[in-house]
Amino acid sequence: MQWIAVGLATAAIALNYVDRSTLAIGNLTIRREFGISATAIGALQSFWSLTYACCQIPVGFLLDRLGPRYLVGLALVAWSAAQAAGGLAGSYLQLMWARIALGATESPAFPGAVRVTSDWFHVKDRGTPTGVYNSGGSIGPAIAPPLLTGLMLAFGWRTMFVVMGAAGLVGALVWFMVYRDPARAVLAPQDEAYLAENRAAEAPVALRNWGRLFRFRSMWGLTLAAFCAGYAVWMYQTWLPAYLEMQQHISIGKTGFVAMIPLVFSVLGALAGGWVSDRFARGGMELVASRRLPAILGLLASGLFTIFATTAGNATTAVIFISASMFFLSLGIAGKWTLITAVAPQSYCTSVAGIQNFGGYIGGTVSPLVTGMVVDLTGSFVVALAIGAGITILGAVILQTVVRAPISSQALDGGGPPFVPIARRV
Repeated sequence: MQWIAVGLATAAIALNYVDRSTLAIGNLTIRREFGISATAIGALQSFWSLTYACCQIPVGFLLDRLGPRYLVGLALVAWSAAQAAGGLAGSYLQLMWARIALGATESPAFPGAVRVTSDWFHVKDRGTPTGVYNSGGSIGPAIAPPLLTGLMLAFGWRTMFVVMGAAGLVGALVWFMVYRDPARAVLAPQDEAYLAENRAAEAPVALRNWGRLFRFRSMWGLTLAAFCAGYAVWMYQTWLPAYLEMQQHISIGKTGFVAMIPLVFSVLGALAGGWVSDRFARGGMELVASRRLPAILGLLASGLFTIFATTAGNATTAVIFISASMFFLSLGIAGKWTLITAVAPQSYCTSVAGIQNFGGYIGGTVSPLVTGMVVDLTGSFVVALAIGAGITILGAVILQTVVRAPISSQALDGGGPPFVPIARRV
């Protein structure tokens, strides 16, 4: 039942990311139809991301109050309708509103997966399932290029949008039929004992106590590091197909398959990040440190390989460097998500995830627009990639210097200081 729950969360995230990828795949075709620039396409992604980011904070609070079953299921229905509406847009403005609606309705997917994992797994066992559901954020973009390119070439970009909306409604039906919260499931005695610590730590999240999260240095560190990682993710998610077409002169038919290669490595990186963090924890490393170290190393390595990509003189070299960059980026992001449940008390993990993800998608708002503007100004992706590399490395520095201590549940309840040493972990 644990792995069915994680599998459903992973599938929801993968579908979420395929829907997001429709804009990247249809990039040049949509630009030609509406007569818009690269900056205008970047603005579509940025408005989606800004809406997604702003919804993260209330969604995290609601998930901690209500649980993921109904909130994620209803979100699946709503985002599928928004996705299909994009295919029916008659103007650039209508397409923008459809993407804004998509951003609002897709927002429960990742925080919901955090809640699923924290509900079904003990805190020391959450690295591997976190890596699995994070892989959904790479599986979706990996399968999206060949799938969506084929749909677009055969039927047009509008049909591509509508078909994905219909697929999401099927996904919502499966979610409601299969997913159950552990509190409502019939479990064996040994499984009840395994989850007893989680349930003992659960308590309704009060809005006043939730607001105290912003008093913590680690909360701000997680949010700022997420901004840096989100900038890098959405630089690649939004612009990789266009980079291959414009910079490396690969045809649109081949781009769908070539763009899948770095994304396959991204899947492997997510799985590796979760596995490594669990190995560190089981090897005796302090829990917060065991989750933080893979995140730091992953972001550092990703930034370095992005710098190498700016020097690529041919498509093969570019794909190799970008594949390495995305592998380590996903490894670092998986470590960053496992860090949430090490730093945050059980009852607040989804709230912390939502706030962190807010930072990530503010980065995702800035990244597509800045990248599009730089490409329009320079006619090249070299400077845009260099900016992304620097911001990714900055994220590693923030994790190392700012996220040092767990958040105390006593302090959230008003009974202790907001900044506690690691030795006093709750």
